[in-house]
Amino acid sequence: MVDIKLGQLLNSLSYALDIAENRYYGHSRRTAYIAYYIAKEIGLKEEDIIDIYYASLIHDIGMAGDLSNYSVMDIHYHDDLKKEHCALGYKILDKLPLKKEIKKYILYHHEEWEGTGPYGLKENSIPLASQIIHLADYFEIFFIRNTEYKVVDYDVNIISRWLDKYRNKMFQSYLCDAFLEVISKERFWLDLKSININLVLEIIEPGKNISIDIEDLQKISEAFSILIDAKSKFTYEHSKGISNITCNFATYLGYNPLMIKKLTIAANLHDIGKFVIPLNILEKPGKLTSTEFSIIKSHAYYTKLILKQVEGIEDIAEWAGNHHEKLNGKGYPEKLDEKTLTKEDQLIAFADIFQALTEDRPYRNGMNPKNAIDIMKDMAEKGYLCNSMLSDFKQVVL
Repeated sequence: MVDIKLGQLLNSLSYALDIAENRYYGHSRRTAYIAYYIAKEIGLKEEDIIDIYYASLIHDIGMAGDLSNYSVMDIHYHDDLKKEHCALGYKILDKLPLKKEIKKYILYHHEEWEGTGPYGLKENSIPLASQIIHLADYFEIFFIRNTEYKVVDYDVNIISRWLDKYRNKMFQSYLCDAFLEVISKERFWLDLKSININLVLEIIEPGKNISIDIEDLQKISEAFSILIDAKSKFTYEHSKGISNITCNFATYLGYNPLMIKKLTIAANLHDIGKFVIPLNILEKPGKLTSTEFSIIKSHAYYTKLILKQVEGIEDIAEWAGNHHEKLNGKGYPEKLDEKTLTKEDQLIAFADIFQALTEDRPYRNGMNPKNAIDIMKDMAEKGYLCNSMLSDFKQVVL
């Protein structure tokens, strides 16, 4: 039985989105904090506060994948990109085991009170939760980023004048008043500082007891694998291919159904750390410089860092994060060796190497499966891979 805290998982996925290329680090977490306290200030029910908090953590999920080349500011300054990333976020969330209300809140989180948002919803036709997220999101982007390190200098009167520009235009007046109450407390500004926000969210996190099972985690991992692969045209369906190979290989080796699911999830998420890698490096047609290669290699580190934030999937985090480690200690990022690496680590590594060799890349065309196995055989003879596992692997992929 696997029991995963949904809040922890969404928080870690929010971190993955926030460290992505062109992103403004910490934006989603600070937006969630602000939205949480606005919702509490107006006296919403705990269930609604939980939904708003969860939606805020992943409100920009639509900026991943096809829109990953655009910055947060690009999205917020262009109406067509606002609508596109809201629609894409809704489409992605439709694949996740989340309440339909959360998906709707994200779809409409750029609607404006006077009806000038992407979908033209007006006043109370806009879900209240979407209005709250919109206010929190906009304030975080256009005000907090300029004051984060000047906490002692904040002035509620300045913010009040800032809000008055948008009162009953972009934001409902009622929410503006509630927000002014929230920011009048010194704690608000101290909590939002980068050195405090992560710990603060752990303390205030609503819905701490809400859990999901392995089936739901698999659905979430499948949706994120699509986002990961969409970052580059050269990695299209890369994670899906590794997931399929891993599932078939694990089945061939006689793993039980639960282990097969967990290994498949690790395969889906093994490259989640690639969100942080610039696209111009991922798609560089020529040889990488040593600096560029170091940046590429860091993705395995970030994969494990992201997944280790979730209690209950520590083994999945290890398997996913160790896919570039080698038995002879010449892998990365931890230079683990045969004394530490497990059969499961190797299983994911086998699938990753084979898939990478047989798919097209910017600098070469994919090779046929037999040639890929020949290269893997040479790697096994040099101590990089387990030779005995290679024989079984050949039976699965050839």
